Amino acid sequence: MIRVVTLDSFDEKQLAKLCQTLYTAFGVGSEHSGQVEVPAGMSEPLDAEKLLSDIKGVRAYEDDKVLFITSRKLKERELGGGKGPTTGYALYNKDRAIISTHGYKDLEASFKPVARNALQQIGHLWGLHHCLDPRCSMYPPWTPSFAQGEPTFCTFCREKSEQKLRLAKS
Repeated sequence: MIRVVTLDSFDEKQLAKLCQTLYTAFGVGSEHSGQVEVPAGMSEPLDAEKLLSDIKGVRAYEDDKVLFITSRKLKERELGGGKGPTTGYALYNKDRAIISTHGYKDLEASFKPVARNALQQIGHLWGLHHCLDPRCSMYPPWTPSFAQGEPTFCTFCREKSEQKLRLAKS
């Protein structure tokens, strides 16, 4: 199950659309599982890694994946070539990820890039790496074409995610 947990208020219809997109992409249940508070003492920009380790109050089973969504800015990350913006972060091969809609008017107006980001972060939770196909949601998000693409996987990444899901169920 993919549990979508909000840190801020979002339109319920758009959250339902996002959950449907996640279900279509991964073939496992996806639902909005409520809203939680950002831990006390954290200010914007939010440190995604610290936030994922400190956040409490999320009810989930051992094999669930939890995707947090915030409208707040996430702290830039150190990359090999300098600092880079962070629109999402996942604990690779673990159970928690976060995406941000910061910089977008609302979830409806920015649905495609936000949904692609969600697919990518959840893909990382199941151990998927970045992909070379620019049409795939696992394509690197810092590229100019990422935001224009559809929230889908290429054949290779879809098959890899299905393999990972089958292994997780057994």
